[in-house]
Amino acid sequence: MNLHVPSLNLTKVQKGVYYSGITLFNSLPFDIKKVAHNINKFWHELKKILIKNSFYSVEKCIDRDATYDIGVLQ
Repeated sequence: MNLHVPSLNLTKVQKGVYYSGITLFNSLPFDIKKVAHNINKFWHELKKILIKNSFYSVEKCIDRDATYDIGVLQ
């Protein structure tokens, strides 16, 4: 359930909102992407993850490993 990331190697494009947004969405756990059609539930679950885990950069959020406790849809 991932979005298609454009295959461009330009740094300017890769730092843009469109490319970054797709990359961030694709890095979300599947349980959250499953409720993306319901914006209120999506924001609620996303907020739970962001509050539970301290991501100090976008890279940390995208490259997080399995040690983070995401506690999705509980």
